[in-house]
Amino acid sequence: MKDKFSSMKLPYSIHIWGIIFYFAILAGIYYLFAGRKSESAQIYFLLELDAGFYSHMTNFMLSFVIVFASGFMEILRYGRLKTTLVIAVILIAINFIYEWFIPILNTLDKVDAYYGLVGSVLPFPFLYLIKVWGVKINPDFKD
Repeated sequence: MKDKFSSMKLPYSIHIWGIIFYFAILAGIYYLFAGRKSESAQIYFLLELDAGFYSHMTNFMLSFVIVFASGFMEILRYGRLKTTLVIAVILIAINFIYEWFIPILNTLDKVDAYYGLVGSVLPFPFLYLIKVWGVKINPDFKD
């Protein structure tokens, strides 16, 4: 069982600051999401930019987390982000199709699609930082 989860199966390993950075970004996203239900967690600067910011946060957060987590795993496994880019494009397409054209279990809201777009694109700068400075070649990796 121990060998099943061995670091020898991944060609890249993450620096400690890389994992701290990864979880700090996730914590920030979940803090933004908490503002949907808790006024004390709301950032008023964001409400000044868009009064409906927290009503669209679900699309943003789901898209961000899916792209961010898949990108992180792809970096550790392959050292690239090609598949994650494809996932992001698919998520963007799904967001726009669902929010513009499908009223089943959904109120059509074009702004939600734009929040999903931003949530799908925004992880890439963070993933790039992790890819360039947050990982190293795993010396224990065995093909």
